[in-house]
Amino acid sequence: MTLTVKLPEDLERDFEIHCRRHRLTKSEVVTKLLTQYLALQAPKKTPHQIAKEVGLLKGFEGPPDLAANRKRYLREALRAKQSR
Repeated sequence: MTLTVKLPEDLERDFEIHCRRHRLTKSEVVTKLLTQYLALQAPKKTPHQIAKEVGLLKGFEGPPDLAANRKRYLREALRAKQSR
């Protein structure tokens, strides 16, 4: 792919000096910078996602609203136990 970029004169001068000093082509420098930039912009995985991927977390069986309605579920379980 061909890419055309308009740079301020001072940035263009510094860029050319950098490329000459490190014996790199402009394409090499731009490719490296874009690769690093895009890697930093990628969404990061949470510790929970990583643990789930490697199998450290097991699935949970139960109602999906258990945390929000825990008291109601506890009362129902206790009533069921008392009625036996």
